[in-house]
Amino acid sequence: MLGISKDSDQLENNKHRDKIWHEQIRLVEKNAFISNYVSLIISIVLAVVLWPKQSHELIAAWLGFMVLLTLARGIMSILLSRREDHSSDNKILYQWYLVAIVMTGAGWGATGYLMFSDDPIQQVIIGFIIAGMSSGGASVMSPILRLYVLYLFLVVSPLMLSLFMQGGDHSVIGFIMLGYIVVMTAMGSRINKQILDSLELRFHNESLIKFMSKAKNETEDLNEELADEIEQRKRVEKELKKAKEAAEAASKTKSEFLANMSHEIRTPMNGILGTLQLLQGSALTESQGEYVDIAYSSGEALLSLLNDILDFSKIEAGKLELEYIPFNLTSLVRELTVLLTQRADERKVVLLSDLDETIPPVIKGDSVRIRQILANLLTNAIKFTENGNVTIKASVLEQTKKIVRLKIEVIDSGIGISEEAQRKLFNSFTQADGSTTRKYGGTGLGLAIVRQLVTLMRGRLGVDSEEGKGACFWIEIAFEIPDENVIPEQKEKQVVELLDVLQGHVLLVEDNPVNQIIAKKMLEKVGLSCELVINGEEAVARLKQPHEFSLVLMDCQMPVMDGYEATQAIRELELANALQRLPVVAMTANAMEGDKDKCLHAGMDDYVAKPVKQDALKQVLSHWL
Repeated sequence: MLGISKDSDQLENNKHRDKIWHEQIRLVEKNAFISNYVSLIISIVLAVVLWPKQSHELIAAWLGFMVLLTLARGIMSILLSRREDHSSDNKILYQWYLVAIVMTGAGWGATGYLMFSDDPIQQVIIGFIIAGMSSGGASVMSPILRLYVLYLFLVVSPLMLSLFMQGGDHSVIGFIMLGYIVVMTAMGSRINKQILDSLELRFHNESLIKFMSKAKNETEDLNEELADEIEQRKRVEKELKKAKEAAEAASKTKSEFLANMSHEIRTPMNGILGTLQLLQGSALTESQGEYVDIAYSSGEALLSLLNDILDFSKIEAGKLELEYIPFNLTSLVRELTVLLTQRADERKVVLLSDLDETIPPVIKGDSVRIRQILANLLTNAIKFTENGNVTIKASVLEQTKKIVRLKIEVIDSGIGISEEAQRKLFNSFTQADGSTTRKYGGTGLGLAIVRQLVTLMRGRLGVDSEEGKGACFWIEIAFEIPDENVIPEQKEKQVVELLDVLQGHVLLVEDNPVNQIIAKKMLEKVGLSCELVINGEEAVARLKQPHEFSLVLMDCQMPVMDGYEATQAIRELELANALQRLPVVAMTANAMEGDKDKCLHAGMDDYVAKPVKQDALKQVLSHWL
């Protein structure tokens, strides 16, 4: 690369020198154009003056020589003025033109030697002509210093030689002529330097102008490219904005669809599970009770699947927000093991726990989501283990005054997972292989939800397993350590004793015929009477009349007027007539994130999600009655 750079610089320097040399010749040719013909005129005048006293043959030969040189220079000058290129033919022409100038100088020098006579007048005339021709050459040939010095020497030295040959006083004049040559050479050198400096500056300025012009063009091109890029980026931004709006609209549509699907699925599920609960409380034969229990368990499994899908969708849409409240990990693990003991016993699996004693008694995090993570991992471990052990283990990885990082492991002795299956295990709707789904069931959503929840908590999740040798699922999550005076948040215990039979008259607002029957039967079963209306408008109209209702059980999604509007109208009616506040409990299939808050914000007092469980409904009613 360095060699190429040097060759390029050398080539550029050669081009620069050629340009200057060409311009020097052009200046000489331009300056010598008039002096060429002046030289011819002076030659003729000198020949006329010297003709009477000099050899006619000599004068004629000399004058013919000078005329021929003048014509040759004139022709070459015309040719040079018409050609601007730097071809090899032009370079030869330049060389011959310079040779012609040198020969002109030699011709004038010949007069000082061949035509020098004893006549003082002729000597003075020749001396003046020689001096004039040499001094005129300084302004004509100074662009090329070597040409001028050679021309000066050829013009003056023959006369100087003649003077030295005469001796005496003529020698003194000869020395004066020598000094004249020195002075004229110095003057020509100075003029030559000025001309060369001027040419260097000129070509430098031309190069600079050319460079600036090129830079300007490049800048304009870059500006155009930049303008195009800016325009393109604006288009991309508009497209991204449209895509973002479309994605937000799609997300909103998806959320609305899921909410509607949740409502539509939960509504018939309420009828199914509600009917099965009523059947469980009735007199059945042993086989009938078994069938009802199987149907109820299947309904619960279907409801659990629905909840998983809703959780997954909320996480995917970015609508799941974590809570940070104090809780006790040991108590949480103990509750989970108790809750899952029956399922483990059915699989002949022993549930064990191994908790590090150095774990702080109170840590701060989302206990509900931690419970969901561990429940999913434990349920999976139990499902894929037969006649074995499932152990939940927790240990401290690192701890400071305010932060503790825990590693929680769920270890089973089940079927294990192949290395290939581990790579896709935490993907949505994925299990180890198709046979796993057929044999053990499941949608593969549980571990996908676990992965997303752990990611939301800025934790790590992994699995260590070999096929046929069990599996160890582990998570690493950092928790805050609250102040010592903070105690874990506990659910409020019901202070009301749950009696077998309640008392009161309930206004049931429900539009679905099946749910009307189920709700009436559940209310009657706990000792409550009810009156039915099919929408919110009828409920408001009924409450404007005299009544003895103790509570309103309100569905949210209804025709004509929904439960939210009806509740607001009821509260306005109570405020306008100074009536005692009537408890309104939402009984709705809307179970998405924020639905409970929406109900409370509308003025309702409590919330029961469909499918309604008999015990949950009884507990809520007991609280308000």
